[in-house]
Amino acid sequence: MENQNDSTQALRQRLLDEGYAGACSGLGAMLLDEEEIRQAGPEELEALARRYGFR
Repeated sequence: MENQNDSTQALRQRLLDEGYAGACSGLGAMLLDEEEIRQAGPEELEALARRYGFR
């Protein structure tokens, strides 16, 4: 179970990093996803990863 939690947290961090990078490059609207990413469960993170093109 902890391994799944580690991968979920790693995915969460990758999505946050991508959002911050986008915001710094001029796409400020990407910051709007920050709270959604922070609150998302594992299934929701997978959906966000697909939206970001990671999966």
